Amino acid sequence: MLNYTNKTEREPQERSSNIELLRILSMFLVLMIHYIPSRTLPTHDTLAHDTLGTLFDLELRSISFVCVNCFILISGYFGIRWKLKSFSNLLFQILFWAIVCPVIVFAATDSLNMTDLFKTLYHNTFSRWFIEAYIGLYILAPMINRFIEKSTHRELGIFILTFYLFSTLFGYLGKAYDFNKGMSIISLVGLYLIGAYLRRKQDSIFDLSKYVYLGVYLVTGFIMVAIAALILKAGFTITPYSYLNPLIVLESIALFLFFKKLNIGSIKWINYIAVSSFAVYLIHNDLSIKPLYCAACDYIEAHYTPSFPYALLFMVGVFIVSVMADKVRLFIYKHTLLRLLK
Repeated sequence: MLNYTNKTEREPQERSSNIELLRILSMFLVLMIHYIPSRTLPTHDTLAHDTLGTLFDLELRSISFVCVNCFILISGYFGIRWKLKSFSNLLFQILFWAIVCPVIVFAATDSLNMTDLFKTLYHNTFSRWFIEAYIGLYILAPMINRFIEKSTHRELGIFILTFYLFSTLFGYLGKAYDFNKGMSIISLVGLYLIGAYLRRKQDSIFDLSKYVYLGVYLVTGFIMVAIAALILKAGFTITPYSYLNPLIVLESIALFLFFKKLNIGSIKWINYIAVSSFAVYLIHNDLSIKPLYCAACDYIEAHYTPSFPYALLFMVGVFIVSVMADKVRLFIYKHTLLRLLK
């Protein structure tokens, strides 16, 4: 997803693989985000009696919460160029898995009926915030791109700074409904603009060593852990983790810049996987499959010690199966809808 459609799947070997690798990592971190609730919830008591375990759980959150932000930074960096073929591919992918996943699950469990199937299809299409927000961003992209093209570096930078002051005050601290904790189209627009700014601004702090950016990513993550631990120690139940947290945004930018500075050329297998990475989200987060995914994570946590290595292997397996399944979807798309659009 997220702008692999700009060049489509026709020439994956021509794309630089550093950003494609970040696309893959970001999607894997989405799996991690949905695995974390199966682990012990960090509390004041767990921090006191299992300090290392609690800090590890907080670190998993710090590492993973950049996933969505990085996805959108990639889109903003390359720019969404509105094309009927790419947009149809996006919609086809969403609808394909929204239909196929529940059909497979219901058929396998011998519980297939049209009422449940339509309910699941409706949920998969209209009740997953990222799908709604990204389609909205895609539709608005020509207007946003026009603003980016007409703005100077300074004007775009001032607008982004103003936007994030507003976002932090009213979205993160004030928990404004329209921001929905960063799970909204308005939040994606802000990240898209940052991605565009990073493409245009190639000097000063945006042209340092890749290890500096990796260090910023790791150190910011540790700071998030420290903040979360202090909140738990004080006895509060609130969490600092949010896509709107300015530290999370900074962490996402640093990770993006690290991958941007990588010089690995074009690696065919990385590009091959990246093209289908969005399917990992669509499949494992399907209404009929997500309970199975969560149940598997719960089982691993209950029956294996240490649990994380087994969970990691499970997530890698889910990722691989999802990517390979999407190759079937791509074959169907290329030999049906894509031919009609030519």
